[in-house]
Amino acid sequence: MTNVKCFCKPQALAEFSVLINDMKQQPFFSVMEGREKRALHFLILVAYLVVSPSPSAGLIRLAGSGSTRCSGRVEIYNSLRHSWGTVCDDGWWDLKDAEVVCRELGCGIALQTQWSNHFDQGGVNAFRSNVGCSGSETSLDNCFYATPLSYNYCNHGQDAGVVCSETLPEPTISLYSNEVTWGQGISITCSVSDKFSGGTFILQKTSGSFNRSQTSSTSSVTFNLHNVNFDHDGLYQCQYMKTSRRFSSSSVRLTVTVSFPKPRISIYPVGEVTWGQTVEITCSVSTQVLGGSFTLSQIQGSFTRSQTSNTNSATFSIPNVDFDNEGLYQCQYKKRGSSREFSSPLSDSVRLSVTGKKNKYGLTLGTKRE
Repeated sequence: MTNVKCFCKPQALAEFSVLINDMKQQPFFSVMEGREKRALHFLILVAYLVVSPSPSAGLIRLAGSGSTRCSGRVEIYNSLRHSWGTVCDDGWWDLKDAEVVCRELGCGIALQTQWSNHFDQGGVNAFRSNVGCSGSETSLDNCFYATPLSYNYCNHGQDAGVVCSETLPEPTISLYSNEVTWGQGISITCSVSDKFSGGTFILQKTSGSFNRSQTSSTSSVTFNLHNVNFDHDGLYQCQYMKTSRRFSSSSVRLTVTVSFPKPRISIYPVGEVTWGQTVEITCSVSTQVLGGSFTLSQIQGSFTRSQTSNTNSATFSIPNVDFDNEGLYQCQYKKRGSSREFSSPLSDSVRLSVTGKKNKYGLTLGTKRE
């Protein structure tokens, strides 16, 4: 029996030690033999570990002078002693621990931790110390903690307290303008209620990889986007992060537009060309929005060609021209955005005139149809 080892939580062993200490105060214990005492210890330990829940499972409250539903001195209920006790703030208690208390009580987020001189001192025993939560737990019972070997060892000036918000923060997102021209800048502001000052704000697109974050000591942050392009077009959302919790705003749309000038058009050779020659028509546009396409069209005819360009111009070659190629031509520049296509106005027109080619005997090889 002396070689029995228990691999269990420290708090379970500590609570078990309370049972043993209480048992030692009973008259029958003093007349028991050593072997009987060890056997009794073992049976009590087994029974405790098998049937006993956490002594304070699900029972937590905030108390003290000036306490509210979501602020006060933290107290837990010990079912073994049928009484409420405090949590000792012995240097471990922080916002992560407070966050768990706020969540367990159905409050908002942890705003502050307080010593009990803020809510007055508890006149009860200290049931826990050295509490260490990650902040994501749903209950204080799921955190690491130590149970004091003596319930009255903690100075009640160290009683742990919390201040939680009554509600969860709801971030808002606002744009200086919902529409911005390609190449310009835009400001997007993320904010929460003034009572939630401090924290990290995250601005992200609901689709894509755009993500920016900024920590603030106030209740708002403004993100400035410079030289926007079509990649910035889309839905944006703000997130507010306090301790380990993250809260999201609704989404707003940022629309990126562009206005193209009228393209220029030129033809080579200039003037009449001979039937069978090659003609080149060049379209160009003054813009920094590259990667679009130029379309060359015959105003009264079936000729239409499109060409993608990584520059601001494109040259169309028309080989072996004939009289069907005669007429007026115009060009247009187009660029596809994330959700729609933007087009320039039509250019001015140029005329392609074709004359018949004569052989060495002066006979016309091509005949212009009337």
